[in-house]
Amino acid sequence: MAEAWLIAGVAGLFGLILGSAINAMVWRLYVGRSWVKGRSICPECEHVLEPRDLVPVVSWLMLGGKCRYCGAPIKDHPVVELVTGVVFAASGYVVAMSGDLDVVKWAFWAVMAVMLLVLAVYDRRWLILPDKVMLPLIVVAFGYDLAMSVVMRSPQLLVGYLAAAVLAGGVFYAIVFFSRGRAMGGGDVKLAFAMGLILGPGATAVALLLAFNVAAIVGIALIVMRRRKGKDQIPFGPFLVGGTVIAFLFGQRIIDWYMNLNGLG
Repeated sequence: MAEAWLIAGVAGLFGLILGSAINAMVWRLYVGRSWVKGRSICPECEHVLEPRDLVPVVSWLMLGGKCRYCGAPIKDHPVVELVTGVVFAASGYVVAMSGDLDVVKWAFWAVMAVMLLVLAVYDRRWLILPDKVMLPLIVVAFGYDLAMSVVMRSPQLLVGYLAAAVLAGGVFYAIVFFSRGRAMGGGDVKLAFAMGLILGPGATAVALLLAFNVAAIVGIALIVMRRRKGKDQIPFGPFLVGGTVIAFLFGQRIIDWYMNLNGLG
């Protein structure tokens, strides 16, 4: 148990660093800057940030949530860093507790998790799921399925994941078509397709149920608190990403719990 928490802690610290990188990647993607060239700058005053300004969470706390140079608020950066830290800590804990040390699986998951979080943050800020991240995610997810089917010597696994992707994407496409784009957008269709490739049939169903239910609860709560009106758009991408992360890490446990609860186990 102690070893599991140690691994989770190390993975969580790594996640905090990645969370800082995700914030930079999202902003650079939005303004059209290179992801890898140039130093980080304040989005408001464009002052080059020093290393002391880039320590995850700590810098934000020390600066009181404001830029050191212009005083502009640093918005949801620490939240992104903390969420990324939690995702990677949970991933490390699951690996340690399950003994599932499949390097291929977890290397693919680390890459896909970063891409998913970039999409969630981007959609949260600008109500768009950009193809520059979405399409590489689909390619990486398909590569993950192909690698897993080879490692496990199971062509049926690849077929099952593709079927889940087509079904999830098809359901979302039908929603977009019949709502004429008012309920959700094309980016959600592609994200649902990617979810199927990442999760497979059973876990995809878990992720979608979680996403729809949590989104409904949050939407109703925001309306009750008068933070949103009924016609206002609420980004669905973050809920889909959250459902995907939970289902990837704990989907089988959730399915087993549900089956046992209903006497089907």
